[in-house]
Amino acid sequence: MNMGLFLLSWSPVVLLAVLAVFLRRSALELSLYGFLFSLLIAIGFFKTSFAVALLSAVDGVLTTLPLLFVILGGIFLSSSLTATGSLNRIVEWFKGGAGDAFGRNVLITFGVGNFMEGAGVIAEPVVAPMLAAAGVSPTGAAALSIIGYSGLMTLEMAGIIVTVLALVTGLPVADLGMTAAWLSIPATLAMALCVPFFLPHGAWQIRRLCIILSAGLLAGVTGLASAAFVGVPVAGILAGLAVIFAFILLGSGRLRMQEGIFADLIPFAFLLICLLCVNVVPFVRTLTFERLVVKVNFIPVHAITFRPLFSAYLYLFLAFLISIRLQRVPKKEIQTIFRSGFQRGWRAFAAMGTFGAMGQVISYTGYYPGFSGLDVGHNIPWIISQGLAGYTGMFYPLFVPLLGWVGTFLTGYGVAALMLFGQLQVQAASLLGVSATWLAAGLAVGSSVGSISSPFKVALATSMCGAVGREGEILRLTILLGVAASLLVGVVLWLIV
Repeated sequence: MNMGLFLLSWSPVVLLAVLAVFLRRSALELSLYGFLFSLLIAIGFFKTSFAVALLSAVDGVLTTLPLLFVILGGIFLSSSLTATGSLNRIVEWFKGGAGDAFGRNVLITFGVGNFMEGAGVIAEPVVAPMLAAAGVSPTGAAALSIIGYSGLMTLEMAGIIVTVLALVTGLPVADLGMTAAWLSIPATLAMALCVPFFLPHGAWQIRRLCIILSAGLLAGVTGLASAAFVGVPVAGILAGLAVIFAFILLGSGRLRMQEGIFADLIPFAFLLICLLCVNVVPFVRTLTFERLVVKVNFIPVHAITFRPLFSAYLYLFLAFLISIRLQRVPKKEIQTIFRSGFQRGWRAFAAMGTFGAMGQVISYTGYYPGFSGLDVGHNIPWIISQGLAGYTGMFYPLFVPLLGWVGTFLTGYGVAALMLFGQLQVQAASLLGVSATWLAAGLAVGSSVGSISSPFKVALATSMCGAVGREGEILRLTILLGVAASLLVGVVLWLIV
């Protein structure tokens, strides 16, 4: 292993961390600097032709299109709900059930966030504006909308993450689900410890800190029990519901129905029913996930699959239309919502597309012209993973979750981290004489925790709650918290294996 290339492979991580932590640059600036730097080192040091790097960048933008549409749909929906007062009424409704403002914020963070992600719904477009309407600062709302589900994310998205991990590694999906569920408990507790940093003053009081930790523990234990007795695809949903019901029972004990609340909730009900159907009903899932798809091979080594009837963006746009219809929004106000939506969303749109381009440039470093072959000795993901395994030896399990964190930090996708580094865990386990299942699960949980530090995810969240341009302020803290949380999971993993 070339030590110089190993250290240089980490330079995009270091650059983004320095720009975010010390210079507090916005997500758009981070994406532009990160992309240009990655392009430079890919061509100059990792033997990647300009054509390969450019095609990889375009492939990255195309790959992110579904998430870009989610941003747009989420912004339109949240804008209409804010303009009509629906969000405020829903927040007040939750307040009545949770008992006080603090309980309401924790309920939304852990309860609604995990329920949404568990159902396959990207949580930020719903949770971030809810928290902002509940009185949390814009930066706090953006961060908490990610923190709430990150600890359990491996078990969420209707089980697709564990399924992908099983396909990449060849390990049994049931075993991976259970080991990931066990490791998700310390991960959710680590995320719970991050919550007080972003709530209004007073969250560090012993009583409130115990409530936050209890919510994280309840979500983690429920996720484990669900994975064991029901199945991974519904673990996140049940974890979120457990937190919601616990806060209602310990609060007022019931949710009082208010005037107009049904009309306010119908867009969310429609969204959840549609996404539950496409994720849980076997026939509908097969139809929307496998058959009604469009595949594009912009580069020969990567097929981009668009699933318009499976992805969340279609149902977000329909929920938006239902909202403005039920609330009888005038045409002039609809035009204002569209205009403000584009104004709020274009920076996040551009940033996420550029992050997608950066991630693919890094992923395809070392490919020969025309993608005819790969020089693994000049592929950044291979160098990072092999270098860690070689230089850390018996302590390698300690750094496996950090490897997952790196994958999500650079690409924005937890699944991308599994694709990049998943197979390595099987090879490393064989060399070290430890369980490949535990190493692979540690990678997945680390990639989930990495969501809180991902400029990609933060750009999505800030666009939903009026915090665009303040991404560097959030990342300054969440990068450090994400690294610490991944190392904590690593310690647990090292002790187990």
